[in-house]
Amino acid sequence: MTRSTVQRPLGRPKDGVSAETRARLLTGAREAFAKDGFDRTTNRSIAERTGITTGAIYHYYSSKAELYIAVYDEVQQRVFRAFDEAIAPHATLIARFTAALDAAVALNREDPSFTAFVMGVGGEARRNHELRALLAPMRTANGAVMHRLVREAVDRGELAPGVDARALEDLLNAVFAGLARFSNHTRDAERHARAVAVLKRFMAGEVIAR
Repeated sequence: MTRSTVQRPLGRPKDGVSAETRARLLTGAREAFAKDGFDRTTNRSIAERTGITTGAIYHYYSSKAELYIAVYDEVQQRVFRAFDEAIAPHATLIARFTAALDAAVALNREDPSFTAFVMGVGGEARRNHELRALLAPMRTANGAVMHRLVREAVDRGELAPGVDARALEDLLNAVFAGLARFSNHTRDAERHARAVAVLKRFMAGEVIAR
């Protein structure tokens, strides 16, 4: 994953830089950005969610754009870690893709703001040139993971003759993105989980009665 180049502000908060407070700030900001978007989110709304003063936010991040990128970076790391842990025990493309789907379900059940935030990133980048410039070098977790799964399946000789690896990668990314959009639209983690369960049965050839 490409790490962000966000510069940390100079100086320290009066009570010192607290990892716990920073984590709480990132969580509150993620929830606010996911709910209201970048433009409508204010330091006041973030502070209310986080339990710190609006002025204290600037001890951690010097601008709202910097905070947004920090949230994006934290979300990407969390998603990468969840996917890596999920696919690690498996050796085939289908098993690894299925494990990644299950990891997405678990993340969405744990905190739907992850999906809602990620789904808003593209639109925010199109509307805000500062965010677009900061986000440009940062690759999405889903895209990187699907690229890795397909590349390693090719290296193992797992794909059938004539299968276009790039097209397969595009398909897997489209499936993931589509499920994420569906989940964000319905705001129903269990409905998303049921859709994934049926997709897994579809891939196993268990959907159509014989």
